Amino acid sequence: ERTKLPKLKKQNNVCKHWKTYLLGICALLIGSCTESELLVDIPEPVKINSSRKVPISFVGSHVDHATTRHFDKLYQHFNTMGVWGWRTGLNETYTPVFTNQVVSYSADSTRWEYSPIQYWREGCNYTFNAYAPHQQQTDAVVSIDPSTRMISIRNVALHGHNLQDTPTDSTKELFTNTPDIDWMVARAGQTAIGNSGMDVDFMMQHILSKLNIRIKVDSTFLRMRFISHFTVDSIVVGSLAAKGDFMQQLSHTPILTDPNEASINEWTVSDTTLTIKSLHACTISGLPTYLVESLVLPQYISPYATVTLYYRFHFGNGRSEECRYRIPLTEAFTRFAPGHNYTLTFTLSPQRIIFEAGSADWEKNI
Repeated sequence: ERTKLPKLKKQNNVCKHWKTYLLGICALLIGSCTESELLVDIPEPVKINSSRKVPISFVGSHVDHATTRHFDKLYQHFNTMGVWGWRTGLNETYTPVFTNQVVSYSADSTRWEYSPIQYWREGCNYTFNAYAPHQQQTDAVVSIDPSTRMISIRNVALHGHNLQDTPTDSTKELFTNTPDIDWMVARAGQTAIGNSGMDVDFMMQHILSKLNIRIKVDSTFLRMRFISHFTVDSIVVGSLAAKGDFMQQLSHTPILTDPNEASINEWTVSDTTLTIKSLHACTISGLPTYLVESLVLPQYISPYATVTLYYRFHFGNGRSEECRYRIPLTEAFTRFAPGHNYTLTFTLSPQRIIFEAGSADWEKNI
């Protein structure tokens, strides 16, 4: 028994070493499983690189100088626009990306869409220019000077459409689905960096002018008992330019208080046969009623252009008296400038008809 004791001790030591070895393997296996599980549970971050294609997209372009902020989105006015775009960088110099591309608003997706899709290219800079609506919806011809990126629109024609077909006490503004087109240009354009993946948002500006005519009755007339009320049969504006060509010269709407900009003329007009009419008779009161709200071409007003007012006194005995009043339009305005709003107000008074005239930015009613 004494001779076997050393052997037992040696076997026990071997067992201890094997146990230690097995425990070490188990620890490694457990550690390996834990590490593997962590790698599966935590996804790798997505790396943005040049192989990932990000489409160039156009979002809710805005209208500068909208009469009310209810109509400051382009899609409220038009469902198409034309876009030019250029790319520079990576050994490229103003490579065309879009050439008068039709971009259409989808009411279903509430986004501006086009085809074929173009993608941002990392490391490049982009320049965009736009106008609305796209020329395919009109008889006009639109082009751009690639060096200055100034837009030209030829063969613009107006037909004398009057938004105030039913006279109201405020302007209506939207010329959607009318024969006269409220042309707009993103004068300043837009720039972008290729790796930003940004959406392109244009600020559109009106390039036509707008003429408003309204009428009211002096309070002295309203107090006369033998007169029951007043009506306007019609207002006729005649001999304005009906056709014109636009050639952009500024990256913003001309500032008329700046002598250098006030003298700039971006329009060439012709065919002074445009007539604007208000043919729906209406009763007028001491509050101004709009009878005309029409687009007009920017122009220096012809001495032959006139405004004629046809109105009636209605007496308590049922009789009425028809009257006519005419003035040269040049007594109110000398010119219509792009992106501006012109308002002529007539006031019927016992002594004479008084008229007031003023101009302002498109969004201001005066």
